[in-house]
Amino acid sequence: MRKISVKPSSSGLWRVEGLGNILRRSQELEHDSWPQAAEMRFAATQQLMEAIGDEDVTLDWNDATTRSAMELIYAAAADQLIIGETETATALWEVLQSLDEEDHMNVCVLLAFCYVELEDFDCWEEAMFDISTKSPEYQLLTLWATYRQTKGVERDALRNLRTRHKAWYEEFVAKEHPIDDEYLADCRSERPSAKTEARELWFATEALWQRNSDFIELIR
Repeated sequence: MRKISVKPSSSGLWRVEGLGNILRRSQELEHDSWPQAAEMRFAATQQLMEAIGDEDVTLDWNDATTRSAMELIYAAAADQLIIGETETATALWEVLQSLDEEDHMNVCVLLAFCYVELEDFDCWEEAMFDISTKSPEYQLLTLWATYRQTKGVERDALRNLRTRHKAWYEEFVAKEHPIDDEYLADCRSERPSAKTEARELWFATEALWQRNSDFIELIR
């Protein structure tokens, strides 16, 4: 991998150069060694952070290499969440959010879930302003925060999840979450179903529920 650099473009946005195909290589490595793949992503992300430094930049999502760099940060944060380093995951997603004004990967939702686990409810409340009150994510986050604060359940949020977002409720309380051909095909479609979107969020937050299985039992 060449030395990573970040340079301004004529559009006023910034491009990442020198990243190479590190994201794809790490994904291929996962089949043989997930820890090594995660280490590769984290090391590349650290180098990218050093290249950005104190610059106030907005990265160009439409540039393929730059988009890959943003996806790399996202993946490195997800790796950290899996191994229980929630603070590190949160810090990386916060950086990504600052680099992507339009939040193309919906990082605000994952940050809100992490803030609850960290019991940083001030940041959680700020994150909730960016999430629609009519969305299933808002209901799940309200339930998650109430559980962490009181060990109880927010009845209105649970009712809304069960009645208005049934696919999401059923996915989160399901015993299994298969990665089958139907799911993979729907992930690749232009308009994935609510069931598939719910499963994607389940996988993104699965590490939280492994550490807090009582929460799933409560809403079940």
